[in-house]
Amino acid sequence: MKTTKYITRAAIVLALTIAFQFAIRELIPSAPPFNFVNLFLVGSVVNLGLLLATETTGLWAGIVIALAAPVTAWIQQHLPSPTMIPAVMAGNLILVIVYWLATWKGSRRSWKRWLGLLVGAAAKMAFLYYAIGVIVGTLSALPPVMATFVRFSFSWPQFVTAVIGGVLSSLIARRIKPIS
Repeated sequence: MKTTKYITRAAIVLALTIAFQFAIRELIPSAPPFNFVNLFLVGSVVNLGLLLATETTGLWAGIVIALAAPVTAWIQQHLPSPTMIPAVMAGNLILVIVYWLATWKGSRRSWKRWLGLLVGAAAKMAFLYYAIGVIVGTLSALPPVMATFVRFSFSWPQFVTAVIGGVLSSLIARRIKPIS
C-alpha cells in the first residue's frame, strides 16, 4: 500500500509540475518583457514541485522531478542547447538533496526547513551560475543577447525562485500527510 501511495503522489506532483510548465509558457510569451515573468513563474512552480515532492513523498520523488523538469524545459525550447540539461538536473538535485537532508527523518521543524531551503537555494544558484556560464561560453552559435539572458536566468533568479517555491511548498505541505 505504501508503494502505491508513494508512486501515486510522486506521479501527481510530477504531472502537475510539467503541466504548469507547459501552461505558463503557453499563456505568457517568452519574448521581452514577458520573459522575466515567465522565468520567475515557471522557476517558482518547478521548485515548488521539487520541494513538495521531496518533503511529502521522499527523496526519490524529488529526484524524479529534478531529472524530468530540465528535459521538459528543453522540449519547450527554454534551454537553447541540450548540453545544458545535465547541468540543470544537477542544480535541481543539489536543491532536493540539501532540502531532504534538512527535513530528513520526519523533521518538520521550521528552522530546519528554512535552513535547508536557503542553503539548498544558494548552492543551486552558485552551481548553475558557474556551470551554465561555462556551457554558454562554448556555444558560439548563440546570439550575444540570448547568451546574456541565459546567463542572467541562471544567476540570482534561481535563488529567488527556489525560495518562492519553498514558501509555497511549506504552505501546501502543512496540509498534506507525509507518506510514512
